[in-house]
Amino acid sequence: PSPRTRMSGPEVLEAAIMSSKLRRWDFSLATASSTTGGRVPESAVPKPPGFSDLNFDNESSRSVTKNKDGQLALKIKKSWEVAFSPVQQFAMNGFMLWMSGNQPNIFSIMITSYVMYNPIKSIMSVGSTFTRFDDGKVPLLLPKVLYVFINFAIASFGVLKMSWLGLLPTEPADWVAFYHVRPSSEVVTSALS
Repeated sequence: PSPRTRMSGPEVLEAAIMSSKLRRWDFSLATASSTTGGRVPESAVPKPPGFSDLNFDNESSRSVTKNKDGQLALKIKKSWEVAFSPVQQFAMNGFMLWMSGNQPNIFSIMITSYVMYNPIKSIMSVGSTFTRFDDGKVPLLLPKVLYVFINFAIASFGVLKMSWLGLLPTEPADWVAFYHVRPSSEVVTSALS
């Protein structure tokens, strides 16, 4: 055998890589030193696809400020989305109240209590709802006020439903026990005694 045919494993690999026609998008990081476990100098390793040696300091600093402005705008947008989120619950709760009917039974009372309980719980936890947006830069007063107002409207709709069910004392007949009886101005006695 000739000396050309007696190549070691890494030499065969390197010769096959160099002799084959590589396509434009193909690349190989296998070299003789990497297959033997040696360290490849940095200049010998090809740059990854899409890598550029250009200096991007000015553009990167601009992108950081744009990124911060973008994050602030995103936090403001998300805080308003959280403020309007009870509107979706209102549609679902309104449908449940409509389906429960106007007769006082256990299901309509439970659904009405549920519709009143959740908005009150949301109003009590408004601070913890908006803590993820509170970094001192995002104005949260108006979203919080709107969130409380929408939840209050949902709870007041539950109170209206309780009135329709007759569970609230809104009629004069509900207060009859508290009426004072006026003393009578005439007394009737029997004449036969």
